[in-house]
Amino acid sequence: MRKALTHARFLSIAWLVVVSPSAMAFTFADGTHADCIARGATVMEAEASPGDVVYQLGRIAIAAPTASGYRIVWNNNKLKTLPPEMHDFIFFHECAHARLPTTDELRANCAGLKEMRSAGKAGFAVEAKLAAFYGPRNSYWENTLTCANGGKDGAGASQ
Repeated sequence: MRKALTHARFLSIAWLVVVSPSAMAFTFADGTHADCIARGATVMEAEASPGDVVYQLGRIAIAAPTASGYRIVWNNNKLKTLPPEMHDFIFFHECAHARLPTTDELRANCAGLKEMRSAGKAGFAVEAKLAAFYGPRNSYWENTLTCANGGKDGAGASQ
């Protein structure tokens, strides 16, 4: 048991050494920075390289569980193409995956929008631009708003 614990501790430390140089705080469109905090710890963030799975899947980011919590890996090439409001929203969405934790996309959207509002980074004008990004009458965004506004979404997204 002691040998296994020592081995696990070594792997954890080795992972931190490998990740630390690429660890970063998220930069919002207005130039301010924030860390994602989940269960009292900073969620490690890293920029993906072109061969990483986030690129292969064509995703903007992936929040994935690790031995010590979660890690968010960013596809900065896709991130920088987003409108400022969506650029900022995706941080709250990915952070919600780590905070809850959840793999449910609607639940992460709902919690992310609530947190974005609490941080003072959302409101009518921003949410109108997010709605425009998703497209008219987009059910995914409508369900996000319903949940974030305290209604039921039918997908387990209520907090």
